[in-house]
Amino acid sequence: MKKIIYLLPIALFLSAFFYSCSPKTYSTAADTVNLNKEYRVLLREVVNLQGDINKLRSDIPILEAKAQKAEAKSRESLEESRRQAATATSGNLKQIKKAKSKADDAKDDAEDAKDANEKLNDAQKALANAQSDLASKENRLKDLDRQKQAIQAS
Repeated sequence: MKKIIYLLPIALFLSAFFYSCSPKTYSTAADTVNLNKEYRVLLREVVNLQGDINKLRSDIPILEAKAQKAEAKSRESLEESRRQAATATSGNLKQIKKAKSKADDAKDDAEDAKDANEKLNDAQKALANAQSDLASKENRLKDLDRQKQAIQAS
């Protein structure tokens, strides 16, 4: 009995939530105002998403170039650090300090390369999300067009 008392309000809340999240269906002439309002909002969102997608598409090649450049710099500084470490094995304090400095530089460059790759991956994920959002909004626009035609036909 206690379980029912706790589960019933949760079930009612979830059903109300999912009902409110479901796409609205317009079927009468009185619904035309709301249909047109939703249509305008969706069109505005589609235009904004298309702008975002175009910006992301133009940014991705730039981010790819930055990531490649950062990786090349990281490899170069790593190799330089290895060479310096090899010469520092003789025990000269000046060479050891220089090797440590080169190792720190190589670490910084590796972190920069990692950051550049993360930015590139984030941009690619954002592009994929924007494209899927655009597709769902375009499908909703088509659905609203069908509903508008059905209202006009009746």
